[in-house]
Amino acid sequence: MPLNNPITSALLADPEIFQQNRLPFHAHFADQTSPEMPLAVSLDGEWAFHYAENLTAPFSDWDTLTVPGFIQMQSLQKPGQPYGTPHYVNTQYPWDGHEKLHPGQIPQDYNPIGEYQRSFTLPESWASCYLRLNGADSAAAVWCNDVYIGYTEDTFTPAEFDMTAAVHPGENTLTVQVYRFSSGSWLEDQDFWRMSGLFRSVELFTKPEIHLEDVFVKQDFAPDFSSATVTFDCKVSGAGTISVVFDGEEQSAEVGEPAEYDSGVVFGKGEADPDVEEDVQDVSFTFTVEHPTLWSAEQPNLYEAEIALLNEGALVERTGLKVGLRKFELKERQMLLNGKRIVFKGVNRHEWSCRTGRTVSREEMLWDVKNLKAHNVNAVRTSHYPNDPYFLSLCDEYGLYVIGETNLETHGTWQKLGADGSDEWTLPGARPEWRENVLARAEAMLERDKNHPAILIWSCGNESHGGKTLWEMSEYFRNTDPSRLVHYEGIFWNREYPATSDMESQMYTPVADIKKFLAEHPEKPFIMCEYSHAMGNSCGGITDYTEYAYEEPLYQGGFIWEYMDHGIAVTSPDGKPGFAYGGDFGDRPTDREFCVDGLVLPDRRNTPKMDAVKAAYAPLKITLTDTEAVIENRNLFTDLNAYDLVFASSVNGKPERRAVLRADCKPGGTEHIPFPFALPEAGLACMTVTAIQRAALPGIPAGYEAALGQVWHNYAVARLTLPAPQLVEMDCNVGVKGEGFEYIFGRGKGLVSIRYNGVQLLDDTVRPNFWRAPTNNDEGCAEPFTFAFWKTAGLYARCDNLTAETKGDFVIARANYTLPDGQTLPIDFAIDGAGRCDITMTWQGTRTELPEFGLLFPLRRELTEVSYLGLGPRETTADRTAGGKMGAWNYNVRQDFAQNTPVYPQECGSRTGVYSATVTGSGLNIGIGFAGDGMTFSALPYTPHELENARHLYELPRDDNKTVVRCAAFQRGVGGDNSWGAKPHADACFAVEKGTSFRFTIQK
Repeated sequence: MPLNNPITSALLADPEIFQQNRLPFHAHFADQTSPEMPLAVSLDGEWAFHYAENLTAPFSDWDTLTVPGFIQMQSLQKPGQPYGTPHYVNTQYPWDGHEKLHPGQIPQDYNPIGEYQRSFTLPESWASCYLRLNGADSAAAVWCNDVYIGYTEDTFTPAEFDMTAAVHPGENTLTVQVYRFSSGSWLEDQDFWRMSGLFRSVELFTKPEIHLEDVFVKQDFAPDFSSATVTFDCKVSGAGTISVVFDGEEQSAEVGEPAEYDSGVVFGKGEADPDVEEDVQDVSFTFTVEHPTLWSAEQPNLYEAEIALLNEGALVERTGLKVGLRKFELKERQMLLNGKRIVFKGVNRHEWSCRTGRTVSREEMLWDVKNLKAHNVNAVRTSHYPNDPYFLSLCDEYGLYVIGETNLETHGTWQKLGADGSDEWTLPGARPEWRENVLARAEAMLERDKNHPAILIWSCGNESHGGKTLWEMSEYFRNTDPSRLVHYEGIFWNREYPATSDMESQMYTPVADIKKFLAEHPEKPFIMCEYSHAMGNSCGGITDYTEYAYEEPLYQGGFIWEYMDHGIAVTSPDGKPGFAYGGDFGDRPTDREFCVDGLVLPDRRNTPKMDAVKAAYAPLKITLTDTEAVIENRNLFTDLNAYDLVFASSVNGKPERRAVLRADCKPGGTEHIPFPFALPEAGLACMTVTAIQRAALPGIPAGYEAALGQVWHNYAVARLTLPAPQLVEMDCNVGVKGEGFEYIFGRGKGLVSIRYNGVQLLDDTVRPNFWRAPTNNDEGCAEPFTFAFWKTAGLYARCDNLTAETKGDFVIARANYTLPDGQTLPIDFAIDGAGRCDITMTWQGTRTELPEFGLLFPLRRELTEVSYLGLGPRETTADRTAGGKMGAWNYNVRQDFAQNTPVYPQECGSRTGVYSATVTGSGLNIGIGFAGDGMTFSALPYTPHELENARHLYELPRDDNKTVVRCAAFQRGVGGDNSWGAKPHADACFAVEKGTSFRFTIQK
């Protein structure tokens, strides 16, 4: 414990004390002077560590932890989890139910302290020494050689401190205490795991005789973008020469006169502004660029700039910047980038790694950016805090538009159980004791990130209601950086200050309601800062949103919630790798699996939802008739001739003909291209047109398939006529047999045996099925309650009557089922001499919506290999066919389930538009075929009921007991507008009525 410790419970709980001795905020840039004269030293690595439950509890024995990293994530790897566990809640605060607290108050019984300590040797050439904490959750205090240095809150922006007066030559001791809860915790109620620690890098740095304190790169353009003016506003301390090289031109200036410098930083109560006596001078350099190469997500062109500082002619400091020239503006109620109407095809992205929490490696960040680009995503909202600067640099380099969001969310202070319960405790409102704390967070973000061209919009935070302080934040953004717009969704809840946001931003609004709103309120452009909630099996109906952006000029796209599941990698009770979610560590209160709500699984495997995103966000819309391709170029700056247009025909999934064409079509235009050859007229005939990117772009290789369109027809194939098979009627069973096949129907049971070439294929009785395992979205809108009867209707349907007769070339067995409510369902099995069985189930009741309408086949365990003609290669649903491609595909049942199933077990694995499927198995030399007219098909290791009964994958039975095939006329869509009440769109809610029938065929 440091000898001089001013940190008290009262200080931690005081919203007006949120930093002490923290240096002025400034732009992020890296020293590039030379390895021989380093100006910064990393302190990442192993630190001594010990832990206390609260401010008055004793510390544990010394241990070691890794920096950067979270205390609780590393605790999970230690016996007994000695330093606590992660805690997941969404809107409620983690202390809810443990202690009765009002904003500013902090838990007394459980407010862990992690104390880090390490030694360092001051480089001999350093005349000064500063510390940079790039991220400390949620508050940190610093000592050097037992001298108190300073205090900081605001988890996600750097805190810098001057340690020069405390260090000495040789070995020094640095101590950092990290507090899990502070007054700042009330402002950080984001939907994420609650943890603490030094989770971003820690660095020492020095300032040479002349030092670049800050730089702000500003731009202006001629109306026609024929020229650009680029200004480097620099702040320099010390005396010497500063030189800026940009676009082949060098400018320099001498500096040295001291000047008072006020950074504008808001300091905490009782803290003196350390800026006043700083020896800092403002220096500006202006360059003119003729015919500038502009930056966009499509063409992320960057200029190189270098800023050098010299002392008596000798280089003492050098930094490089990448400058993207672009103009973002609001004009005639539309957001324009470089003069063109922009459509955001975005995702929300929390920082996450399943093994290290919000400590994300550079390799993981690069994977994320490349993965987003590979799926046509063009924008990211940094939900809901400033992301690592390296991620923003990647967005600059690879081309992603960014909404940079302030580290602010106070959801739990006003929205209780989903209702607006704002009151005198709602933060920040206009409460004066919180104002400076909140505004400082905005300033810290803007100052750090202001030179990233990828950032087009500053956001005032998330779900913090409304009020004067947030409006003041928006005004700060506008006045300090008029080159960007300001976003805040919370004006939806409180319109006292509508000017807080330059755009109307909403969450999870149905498309019909967006249309209604814009018809009544056409004053601002509209975006969905969150939509298509990706929890579990979701994102149904996504194209309804993406297409609307091209119908309504004021609707300019949105950001899917969210990019990645926040599961934590663990060893499950079955000894296999798995993922934990909220509550799995005994953390209470908790919102459980609500943290696994992403497009990508926790270990960065793309789910089938990403296929739909890639299709919905495609830069080209390709629509096919039977004779031509109609191509709409949705790019802003890229001509259609940047793509090869590949026309390919196929029959039953086998390639027929292929041609590569090119066409000119300006951005925003539409081109009609006749087929270079006719669509075949046999079997499942398909024409596919793909747009293949010709040249490599950052993150996207040449040959990338950017978009596709298809048209297909299924032509009937003549069936071979053979004499009817043999009918064998006995007391208990009815058999139908022929060469190489045998079917047995049990009286009172239905179809109980399918034997091909002497091999039994069924594991259990074939049953009608009306149920699919509920998804998270189903549970959110109470569909299990609505459709509860249909869970057992098929499971307990009774085969009350079985008849059989030979009729022409068929033996027809009719199984008459009675459902638990008394209504009847006849299913006809018409078997021909070749062993084909045409199955027809016909609804006898009134109009009824169902989760599914089909038959369930429990097959023997060896049957695991599926080949099919339909939409693929991965899962599609009734409301998520975008991204599926009609063709011939194959998969292994167990592998497909293991690779694509959500963390929380639920319905998955379906294929829509299936015309034929064959399930085979090693060692059997036989399989079973299914044929239908675009049916829904699934093959899983589990029944819907087994999936429903498990909350984790390890709770499921063994995956090698059986294969469960379901053939259905339809399966209800998965929905996705939200996961707490929204149903699937109307076109994905199916009903049967008297006479509705489903017909398909099984065959060897």
